[in-house]
Amino acid sequence: MGDSYTFAVDVVRTVCERLEAKAADLWLMLENDESFEDWLTWEAFLACKLRQASYPYCEVAAKPTYASEGVANEGDPDRDRGDLRVGGPNEGADHCWVFVEFALLHDGNRSGGEWLRKIEADAGKLKRLGWKKSASLLVVAAASRGDVMSERADDLSGCAVWNQPALTDPFVVALPGGGSVVVKTFDIKRDLDHTLTGPIR
Repeated sequence: MGDSYTFAVDVVRTVCERLEAKAADLWLMLENDESFEDWLTWEAFLACKLRQASYPYCEVAAKPTYASEGVANEGDPDRDRGDLRVGGPNEGADHCWVFVEFALLHDGNRSGGEWLRKIEADAGKLKRLGWKKSASLLVVAAASRGDVMSERADDLSGCAVWNQPALTDPFVVALPGGGSVVVKTFDIKRDLDHTLTGPIR
């Protein structure tokens, strides 16, 4: 695994497989109509950290600063953080780095466009990285006690980020009490020509 596209897809799959294993927990959290975005972030960190020695990842960091990637801060640098950074093998890898922002659409934040503003803000933050070859990923999880794609069709149709080409096929987690979570990942770049692409599997 020496290319950035394959590495990025593998990181996303690692995270999604953990979410699938936590389907019962996801269902219980959906019942509360409260955000569990921070939980998603920590589950993603744990998924990658637990795999660090065997994969191998050279680094797995939760809440990395944008300043660590050379992005100038407008205020307190500790408040300008992403959600996850994962580095690939130290040897034989080319630009195998992933910097991630997570965004969550759930039953409790549909009204008022809060979730849409969050997605747009996260995409704007990722563009500040200015990365060309490594992955600057926005992972959007749309969750519902019903069928996400039918119940959220109107919400999602108005989201420019959701409707751009994804890094790979969406990952769907079926929940035990009904409902689902659809995870879609986008490589966000200032210049669209730098967007990571590869065979959708």
